[in-house]
Amino acid sequence: METIKVLLVDNEEVFREGLAKLLEDQPHIEIVYHCSSGKEAVEKGLDTKPDVIIVSSQISDGDAIETVKEMQKRSPEAKIAMIARPEERVNPLQILKSGAKAYLAKNISATDLVKSIELISSGRIIVSPVFADKFLDEISATEKDDSSKAIDTQSSPSDREMEIVRLIVEGCTNKEIAQKLFIAENTVKVHVKNILTKLELRNRQQLVAYAVLRNWVTADRDESM
Repeated sequence: METIKVLLVDNEEVFREGLAKLLEDQPHIEIVYHCSSGKEAVEKGLDTKPDVIIVSSQISDGDAIETVKEMQKRSPEAKIAMIARPEERVNPLQILKSGAKAYLAKNISATDLVKSIELISSGRIIVSPVFADKFLDEISATEKDDSSKAIDTQSSPSDREMEIVRLIVEGCTNKEIAQKLFIAENTVKVHVKNILTKLELRNRQQLVAYAVLRNWVTADRDESM
């Protein structure tokens, strides 16, 4: 297995250093940097080029979700995970819409954390079970809102577009999608552009959150976590 480079951001020094030590003991994980500041993490992300960035909901400066958005903008290749205490009231949909690939609980076991990092690095979406009910509640609440009424047939993705959406949620690149569907990579790019335009979304991260919201696909939910 290739080495997964990880950057940690958390304002709780004891937790952050303990997490760094735990992950450093894994032969295929390298901690490239850890800090308490979102601003510092954004800059270090450019220098260290991590594969996975784990951001606490509590950082020493600014808003964690805004930090995730900035990280996604500045380090688009990195997969970002938000980590929070189970009792914290953070909107799961906002986290996914911000560009994060995962929403993890701080009481996650070491084994499940390592497994989650492996899955996140491959592009999978992970939601810890303790947050899954909140996630479903947010979906239900949004579906009841007028702004979340079912989209009409004209703006609904075609069957081919739905295949592409599902593969995007699985973390596939345009090249991988092309190989799986036996079509040209440029054709995939056109489909993705059309899907985003049709649904009035800005990027693939928003598309993933939207697909989960509409129950087109499901986020990974490992009951052992």
